[in-house]
Amino acid sequence: MSEQDANKERLELALEAAGLDLWENDLVTGEVICKTSKVFTELGYGEEESLSFMDDVFKIVHPEDIPLIKTAINNHLRGIATQYRCEFRVLSKSGAWVWYANYGKIMDRDENNSGRRFIGVTFNIDDRKRNEEMLAVRGQVWRTLVENSPDTIARYDRECRRIYVNLALSTLTEGGEKVLLGKKPSEFPGSHDYVDYEAKIQEVFETGRDIEFELNIKSRTGKELCNHIRLTAEHDSSGSIVTVMGVGRDISELNIQRQKINEMAFYDSLTGLPNRRLLIDRLQHTLASSTRSSLHNALIFIDLDNFKTLNDTLGHDIGDLLLKQTAQRLTACMRQEDTVARMGGDEFVIILENLSNHIQEAEFQVETINKKILTILNQPYQLANHNRHITPSIGIVIFSGNQFSIDELMKRADIAMYQAKKAGRNTIRFFDLDMQTAIENRSSLEESIKHALSRQQFELYYQPQVNSTGRIVGAEVLLRWQHPVHGMILPDDFIPIAEETGLIIPIGLQVMKSVCRQLKIWGNGPLKDNLHLSVNISACQFQQEDFVKKIINVFESVDINPARITLEITESMVLGNISETIKKMQALKKKGIKFAMDDFGTGHSSLSSLKKLPLDQIKIDQSFIHDIPENNDAAVIVQTIIAMGNNLGMEVIAEGVETTAQKDFLIQHQCVNFQGYLFGNPMPVNEFERVFKEQDFKW
Repeated sequence: MSEQDANKERLELALEAAGLDLWENDLVTGEVICKTSKVFTELGYGEEESLSFMDDVFKIVHPEDIPLIKTAINNHLRGIATQYRCEFRVLSKSGAWVWYANYGKIMDRDENNSGRRFIGVTFNIDDRKRNEEMLAVRGQVWRTLVENSPDTIARYDRECRRIYVNLALSTLTEGGEKVLLGKKPSEFPGSHDYVDYEAKIQEVFETGRDIEFELNIKSRTGKELCNHIRLTAEHDSSGSIVTVMGVGRDISELNIQRQKINEMAFYDSLTGLPNRRLLIDRLQHTLASSTRSSLHNALIFIDLDNFKTLNDTLGHDIGDLLLKQTAQRLTACMRQEDTVARMGGDEFVIILENLSNHIQEAEFQVETINKKILTILNQPYQLANHNRHITPSIGIVIFSGNQFSIDELMKRADIAMYQAKKAGRNTIRFFDLDMQTAIENRSSLEESIKHALSRQQFELYYQPQVNSTGRIVGAEVLLRWQHPVHGMILPDDFIPIAEETGLIIPIGLQVMKSVCRQLKIWGNGPLKDNLHLSVNISACQFQQEDFVKKIINVFESVDINPARITLEITESMVLGNISETIKKMQALKKKGIKFAMDDFGTGHSSLSSLKKLPLDQIKIDQSFIHDIPENNDAAVIVQTIIAMGNNLGMEVIAEGVETTAQKDFLIQHQCVNFQGYLFGNPMPVNEFERVFKEQDFKW
């Protein structure tokens, strides 16, 4: 083998290893000097088919690509192109079109631009073409998405000039692309806030990190917009940053929703005032500021007097109107730096900041402002068709620095407000330590009452009720508290607290159960016949919706005769809603229960109201009995009550009888039932049983 043939064989082997087919033609004779068949083998053709195609390769070239190949060859042969290059599709044995490329060149050209040899290679480019098609599709999809995106999109070069803008950004600006392309962000028409925009673009070029921020702009229509901008680096194939893409999304509506959420979280929906959460936050800032400045501040609690009554009688809509108007009045008389908040219900709180650094002067400032509040809140309210007058109770605590916690300040202002209510309402009270001591004692007593209730520390005492012959016909059941540490505690010391806290309701139910059990114990013994027990009923108990049901359940569970029970009520507790009172009384009287009007003469009931009530007994208050027979006015009142009760068919019993002269006067005027120290003090059940059996009264 000649050296030339050996070199040719080596070249063919190298090209085959590289995946290339070599071809060489003699342009003068038209002879195919060299042609390898790797392409045909790769396409799945056999040796015989490959030899056939080598003579006429256009048999398997895509018809659309044949003109392209011939044009490329002719352009090179004529010297128009320095090299022959062409990409085309070839039909495989399986019927699929596969992409190939020819690279060739005429060798041995002379001065007439002619030559003898046309040499080139053919190689598979199908993967590349498929990738290019995929990228083209992806690019088209990307361009479509970008161009039709509702977000504004722009590309920036290293000088921060726009080299691309999408439709959304173009239509946002008067003049569109013409005024945007080639311009920097600072030249954007209608911009409000471009202080750091270009610096941020440069930062992305330098660091490659994304940057997000918000930008306020004005659209071509003049509408104020807030855009959320995200700047992202774009890299070339070598990894270098070539452009920065800025994507802007209109978040104006989102900001409105954020604002609404913020208002819901920090503001009262009815009045628009700051709520408790925001109040606490501002109070924290006030404490921090006060620590630095040494100025005094004030925390004011305002509670509307008798708001619940107005709400219950006129309806919640009217109550809401009152709260709105109160909020407006308070806001109108405060300084801009002060906070007016609504804690809930009818309770408002004010923070007065930056008062004098002298306590006396600060107190004077606060008192002046609160007198103004009293005046403005005392003015009549026009609530729809109702004209109403509502007063406030105001509690104030003055503070400086962070000496006290927020909880402690809130507690002190609340205590002062509570004291304002106790003082008769429609007034102002500053907190002092004596208030806190009283409240703490009250709170301690309340807890002790709860323990006493759960540990059965309450005892029943019985005060005899006798007739004119001295026989015991009944007893009033009175409550005593046998405290394990403090000993016997009388009702006047704990009943008011129990009524204020609502604890009187479970206490009263416990008393009723104990009374019924005691009657059950006495059974058919000597204490059964004609012996009635009178039980005091609290207004809180009586006003409960399920009062009747609870009382009946007690009687039925113990199985005693309800006719042996008399429930004592007062004038003040029944006259608020006399129709409801009568309804409850009649429901219980159907079960045999009797009713007595206790402390009669001390209330404001009229004879017409008294006649409506299904009463069985009137108890003359002891304050009238105490002054007879010496006091003529008291004597006349007692005579009148006795006569009225007898004429209405009610039994009359006199309370507080302590002397024989009082007893004789009552008998003389036909009152024949008595209760008082003359006949016996309140006593434990065992002593009452003994006295009943002995029936030994010395009067």
